[in-house]
Amino acid sequence: MVEFNLGDFCRKSLTACILGITVLFFAAAHAHSQVVLGLENLLSGHQDLIEGKQIGIIANHTSLDSQGRSIADLISQRAKVIAVFGPEHGFRGNVDDGVDIKNHVESGLRVFSLYGDYREPTRAMLKDIDVLIYDIQDVGVKFYTFISSLFLAMDAAKRDGIPIIVLDRPNPIDATRVEGQITLPTNASFVGAAPLPARYGMTVGELAQMFNRETYLGFGLNAKLTVVKMTGYQRTMWYDETGLPWTKPSPNMPDLETATVYPGMCLFEGTNLSEGRGTQTPFLTVGAPYIDGEKWLKSIPKALMAGVEMRVVSFTPRSIKGMDENPKYKDVLCHGLMLHVIDRKQYQPIPLSVAMLCSAAKLFAKDFKTRKYLDNLWGNEDLRAMLESGEDFASILKTTEDGLARFQKVCEKYLMYE
Repeated sequence: MVEFNLGDFCRKSLTACILGITVLFFAAAHAHSQVVLGLENLLSGHQDLIEGKQIGIIANHTSLDSQGRSIADLISQRAKVIAVFGPEHGFRGNVDDGVDIKNHVESGLRVFSLYGDYREPTRAMLKDIDVLIYDIQDVGVKFYTFISSLFLAMDAAKRDGIPIIVLDRPNPIDATRVEGQITLPTNASFVGAAPLPARYGMTVGELAQMFNRETYLGFGLNAKLTVVKMTGYQRTMWYDETGLPWTKPSPNMPDLETATVYPGMCLFEGTNLSEGRGTQTPFLTVGAPYIDGEKWLKSIPKALMAGVEMRVVSFTPRSIKGMDENPKYKDVLCHGLMLHVIDRKQYQPIPLSVAMLCSAAKLFAKDFKTRKYLDNLWGNEDLRAMLESGEDFASILKTTEDGLARFQKVCEKYLMYE
């Protein structure tokens, strides 16, 4: 086992991300915070789960308490942290989308990548670990890969007989809403590791319990799982109602509005339209060189635009270090639309985005193309096939209804909050 100075490591890693004015911001937010995170409840009421143990932590730059202190610092005061595991974008959250990350050592601490040569912890990575802890802020959407890392880590913990603790955090986009197609086993991938709808309406702790026990999903992981709940959290809360400070969970998720549109607008990644990467408004901006924005806007059913304003824009994706260095249509002028959410309770991200895709496919049939990757994002081949055959948005959405009804019935057993 490698000896190291954890305090030195923490100063050089996570806490380096929250120096200066950010620290003041966290302190101010903590003064009126109403939600107590699973991390804080672990340390105040469940220390017996970790005291005297050798700990592995699956975490990143969002793994902070309400005062902005890193999980590595906090856990090290009560147990011995011997390894950390970073998801997509890395332990510090500053690596571009889709870029493989290598294992390395910092200040003597092993830092393993769960987005590189391996997507789940190997036996060698988990050697000497008594307890594995997962604590990462998610965005409530199945193709955001942090929950795939959770699923695979739970499977690895089961394999090696290691207890795993999931520290719960808010679903930032309201945990009462469920939308989208259920991923079929034949379309399972790292952007859809389990049969979930795109917007799954659960917290990560609730999701972990369903992963662990639910045979409906085609598996029951049956790991030695403990979920440490939040207190003060309600399902209807959006992140800005929790009293917790926002830390962007990935380079292209800068704010809550982006997270709000993401369940639908991410689908454009499965087409030859730019989803806005390479701009300062990813997922709020969409277009391509061949798009006529005025014509596209007029073709979208007004009923589906409730809660959102859309305007015609032109934009040129650029290489942005730390966000996306090689976006679609890099340095090429694109035309399209920009979204602005004005009433998030009325806004339905997936129905609107499907309607936008249908309109684009019909209006710009000569140039519009889908990619097979769309099947992974959506969860089956229906969306891609129906777009190519000219089906309307209502017909596409109807194919999701039975799966959503079944999922909502199953997930009720695992909901922990009012």
